[in-house]
Amino acid sequence: MHKVTSRYWKHVSDTLQKKHKDSYQYRKDLIHKLREVIEFDAYCCTVINPDTLTSVGAVTESSLEDIHHKLLTCEYLGNDVHLYEDLIVCTSKVGRLSDTFGKVKSRRYETILKPLHFSDEVRVALMDRSKCYGFLTLFRKKNQPYFSDEAVQLLENLSAIAGQALRAYYHSLLDQTEDRRMIESGVIILTNKLQIQSMNDLGLQCLNQLWQLEGSDSQETLPIPLQAICTKLLVKGENSSPFFIPITENMLITASATFLYTDQSKDHTIAITLNRATSKDMLFYLMEAYQLTFREQQVVLECLKGSLSKEIAHQLNISYYTVQDHFKVIFQKIGVSSRNELVWKLYSKYH
Repeated sequence: MHKVTSRYWKHVSDTLQKKHKDSYQYRKDLIHKLREVIEFDAYCCTVINPDTLTSVGAVTESSLEDIHHKLLTCEYLGNDVHLYEDLIVCTSKVGRLSDTFGKVKSRRYETILKPLHFSDEVRVALMDRSKCYGFLTLFRKKNQPYFSDEAVQLLENLSAIAGQALRAYYHSLLDQTEDRRMIESGVIILTNKLQIQSMNDLGLQCLNQLWQLEGSDSQETLPIPLQAICTKLLVKGENSSPFFIPITENMLITASATFLYTDQSKDHTIAITLNRATSKDMLFYLMEAYQLTFREQQVVLECLKGSLSKEIAHQLNISYYTVQDHFKVIFQKIGVSSRNELVWKLYSKYH
């Protein structure tokens, strides 16, 4: 089987999915397989929240750790070539940096990559059903030629294949969530250089779990998901909306970041707040995970109010039989057979 065809990489992806329960090992092995056909000197493969496009975990070459924050800053400043958010809406999901040479200057190339003797970069948006679930970035040093057209085509094929796998991993944690409470918020205080100053016990627990998920030996570097949310805050100057982070195999949290100001210092600090996802958070997250349409979500919300089918039909201005048809599809998508099971699976178990 030729190693650049979609069929081959679909087989590789499916095999790795069956082998690994978490996307971290899946991504590491996928990168190892890519090295058999594409030469590169450094890499970063990150899973993102498809709604906020914020990183929730990355597999990163150690040589990139010192510049990861700078690359994130360039990304959020915008006005550069092949921004991740631009690749998502482009027809081609792959951006090769060398294609821009002599045409337009790249801030990240001139100020970050070129001084470190990188010669080329290729970025891939990993997509499934018009949503992005991750980014893959490969780098080459000066002693290597630019990435070939064949490599670009391979990565174009890989976009949907790896995107489908990352989507499955991203949502697979939801049904495994244990019924255990975060009775307090996790809090982490940082300098504006993203250096950790202090934290409470739950904040330390979350940090340790994120470091473990990333396979990091260093506890001085902020985990990638928290780097992302803080960098966005620093660049945009606006408090971030809470977003989901899979913190363990059976627990999801919401994270948000905000500035703190004191009279004693002109330099602001940053507070990260971590909370267990609420039943309301999980409800809308799960409805998206199970790919319910807007109308199906309306039916679910009316069902949670205790409305009967006739009442739902009247409220949504549809027929009774249409409501029943919606329930059949909803039950099939979520894997339940009654309204009681539906309410439990989407809401009550997290309440």
